[in-house]
Amino acid sequence: MVIRRHQIVVLFLLTIFISSGFARNILEKKMYYLTNTNQKGQARFWTIYLGNHDCKVKRKYPGEPEAIIDASINLQYLSSGYIEGNGYSAKGKIDCMPTMKLRNASGERNVTSDSIDFFFDFGRKVQLINGESGDLILDVEGDQKVANRFLMREYKLTEYFGEEILKEGSEETPLRALSFSKEGLERAIKAQTSLGE
Repeated sequence: MVIRRHQIVVLFLLTIFISSGFARNILEKKMYYLTNTNQKGQARFWTIYLGNHDCKVKRKYPGEPEAIIDASINLQYLSSGYIEGNGYSAKGKIDCMPTMKLRNASGERNVTSDSIDFFFDFGRKVQLINGESGDLILDVEGDQKVANRFLMREYKLTEYFGEEILKEGSEETPLRALSFSKEGLERAIKAQTSLGE
């Protein structure tokens, strides 16, 4: 009985430790969204799953020359303002920091969260604050991918033993559009409506 209690306490503390480590990686950035069922909402702490992608990345391992390897990488857009990639290859674990690009008739260029007015078409298209719009491209170390439909998971600040940690606050929610302002969401909804979806 004492051993079982000890195991429960250890498991509980381990869960808090893992959660608080994760909480340090997600910073607050309020966003407003439209779900695939046309419900509006807002979130302060969130991650958006961008899909699992087969990628080619350059890596150098001890005793070997730099080589291009095949990897399967999950991409997520964090409220902290960046995209992270985690996955595996035949050589082991792969971590990377993909960038976002805007592609339109004028070509391609890098974009940051601060330059984006809104995303629409389930995350496949983006419009910048300056009015320029186009396709959203995820650049994984030179290997370009298109995001799968946005799936958002919200996190909530919860107090455990006097310390606030982030805890999952929602199921995965498919998004049609999102913005970092209420006005931007209205513009995103108009852009989405113009697509006829």
